[in-house]
Amino acid sequence: MVDQVIALIGWIAAFGVAIGGVVALIARFVSRDSTKYDMAFLWDNRFTLEELELDEPV
Repeated sequence: MVDQVIALIGWIAAFGVAIGGVVALIARFVSRDSTKYDMAFLWDNRFTLEELELDEPV
């Protein structure tokens, strides 16, 4: 019985890590895509990311 509980906790943890990774990737894509959209349509490419202090740290 204890082995089954430990196995279940392991599966829940693995599923949580997988879901967390997918959410992180989607959030990263959305934030990068939003910045490109803003630069093209909101600012009409008049400024650089450095001028707007939006450049990503290296």
